[in-house]
Amino acid sequence: MAAIARWCVRHRLVVVLLWLLALGGTAAGATLAGSAYSNDYEAPGTESGRATALLDRGFHGLGGDSDTIVWHSDRGSVRADAVQERVGDMLDEVAALPGIAAVSSPYEDARGRISEDGHTAYATVTFDAQSDDIPEAQAKALVATAKAAATDDLQIELGGSAVALTEAPGGHIAEVVGVAVAAVVLFLAFGSLAASVLPIATALVSVGIAYSGIVLLGHLMTVADFAPMLGMLVGLGVGIDYALFIVTRHRRGLKRGLSVAEAAETAVATTGRAVVFAGATVCIALLGMLILRLSFLNGVAIAASLTVLLTVAASVTLLPALLSLIGPRALSRRERRTLAERGPQPELPTGFAARWSAFVERHPKLLGGVAVLVMGVLALPTLSLHLGTSDQGNNPATATTRKAYDLLADGFGPGVNGPLTLVAGLDGADDRLALDQLPAALDATKGVASVSPVTYNSAGDTAFLTVVPASSPQSQQTSELVDRLRSDVLPKAGAGTSWRSTWAASPPRTTTSPGSSSASCRSSSASSSRSAACCSCSPSARSASRSRPPP
Repeated sequence: MAAIARWCVRHRLVVVLLWLLALGGTAAGATLAGSAYSNDYEAPGTESGRATALLDRGFHGLGGDSDTIVWHSDRGSVRADAVQERVGDMLDEVAALPGIAAVSSPYEDARGRISEDGHTAYATVTFDAQSDDIPEAQAKALVATAKAAATDDLQIELGGSAVALTEAPGGHIAEVVGVAVAAVVLFLAFGSLAASVLPIATALVSVGIAYSGIVLLGHLMTVADFAPMLGMLVGLGVGIDYALFIVTRHRRGLKRGLSVAEAAETAVATTGRAVVFAGATVCIALLGMLILRLSFLNGVAIAASLTVLLTVAASVTLLPALLSLIGPRALSRRERRTLAERGPQPELPTGFAARWSAFVERHPKLLGGVAVLVMGVLALPTLSLHLGTSDQGNNPATATTRKAYDLLADGFGPGVNGPLTLVAGLDGADDRLALDQLPAALDATKGVASVSPVTYNSAGDTAFLTVVPASSPQSQQTSELVDRLRSDVLPKAGAGTSWRSTWAASPPRTTTSPGSSSASCRSSSASSSRSAACCSCSPSARSASRSRPPP
């Protein structure tokens, strides 16, 4: 480490230029290549994935992503002629948009898609592709066309994974605020503007290169759309932290009378080793996601590890070069004046930190036991931990996806935002007869709010129906309902039939609209709103779809 620091100090301009060239080169490459992130979070081999494929084969074009258009009127009924005419024209325009496979309308076949109070209704728009393959321009065209029909008395909102593409954050205000606060804290701690800027500058350069690198990485492998944000947060945190260690040790060296070069070399040779070890530990922990066999996490693990690796490299190369450039200004003016007047002073351990460390050294067993006890108490809540994923009900209150989510929940109940879809492959009249009896069994199941009629494809070999839970998508009750369907209701209903093994049930994973598609099952967060009992889709909307094959 000392040799690396010595070379970087001697060739400081070269080191700084190399890092700036790397930053500019990767940024230019990322700008030219564009992003290719994925919002497909499907776990391979799941029941939902099999159901998606079955639905797509049986109902060609309906296996694509489905989004929801919700309209609400406070002053009148959505059944009013003026509202029906205006919304009907809008749905016709949406149906003519590129990439749209089907559009449903509650005015053609309500199927529970007009609220009891008559103030809210929704339609489902089904794309011909999964959300991961839908161009953002198509999603924006859908939003613009639907929103154009809104009036002062008619509110129109949209939900779904494709719509979420239009709400991607365009800035990083939170990160900017965090960096600014860190800069103020560092300045107050060091008293030197130059010293306080260096940790932040080092972190920003390394994170900037990593961010651009993640964009390019997306063209070589599947990288989830949240990977850049995760990498940036991790990179800024560890980058400022690692650089702070080295700058602090460098300042101590200057106070002891070491030259700028010697202080930088000593800081990297000592603290730099800890930085490398800490960075390696973080990378190992992040790469542990590779063994989870969730393909969408592989790119996340590599992207975050790349960010940490670059921050470590910048801390032990770029930082000593910058320290040598600013020279003694790493100390405040008062510290430089004191050093010139009194000469080097021995650094004596004083203050609360010194007293506490001495106390810990004298009572290692006692304090170790107390630490273990405290950690055990803090870990107790994990025994009742309920895992799940966020949905569009967690989006900002100003987002159209969140407004659509709330309108649906208020008008139709919380479960409509996460319907469960059941898909079956059929072989013969006995299978169809058993399937026709399934809605009654489902309707009597605890936790079920409503069940749609069975919809068959034109060949009669595939069918689906929708189950709307009585609870919200993220609720524990909804997860328990899915378990009951998989383990009890469906096996009993399918006994003696060929479709018994084709059922799948997956708990709601992301919810935003009742008209979801199989993509929601594979998608974990902001994307879409459905879940599926076999695939994530919104059969309630599909069953009334204009392009639906006749039964």
